[in-house]
Amino acid sequence: MMQTTKAFQIVMAPPRARLLSVVAVTSLAVGYLGAALIAEPWGPADIALGVTKLIGLVSTILLFLSNYGQMSQRREAELDEREAQLRNRAYVLSHQIMVTLLFMAFFYVEAAAKLGWWLPVVDEVGNLITAFALGSMALPAAILAWRDRALPDEG
Repeated sequence: MMQTTKAFQIVMAPPRARLLSVVAVTSLAVGYLGAALIAEPWGPADIALGVTKLIGLVSTILLFLSNYGQMSQRREAELDEREAQLRNRAYVLSHQIMVTLLFMAFFYVEAAAKLGWWLPVVDEVGNLITAFALGSMALPAAILAWRDRALPDEG
């Protein structure tokens, strides 16, 4: 059966996708971690952090909808051999990065509980998990964009 519609994607050149990946990861980290660190519930810092979180969310969604994000989500049968290898390597690296971050957070929480260091309030823990999930959603596309190289000119 022939498919008549093409999957939606936002086509991005590697430099634009790379910049968007930096904006997404930085905004998520600054916005969500900053909100967890600042106890002031309704001040100007809270508004700035809210805007930063929104920028992170929109950037993550745009990156996910980009050609890199969509390549990371396609079925194996829809990719050529090279694309499948690139995508699979991006997923392995994403997994390694996210598991490393998860263990770092686990060890910090364990040490903080025993040594009396700062820990986020319960309400912010869910937000930090949301930032972690959004980052993991964008990471394969970011890796693909950063590893993309222009093909040499033929001729």
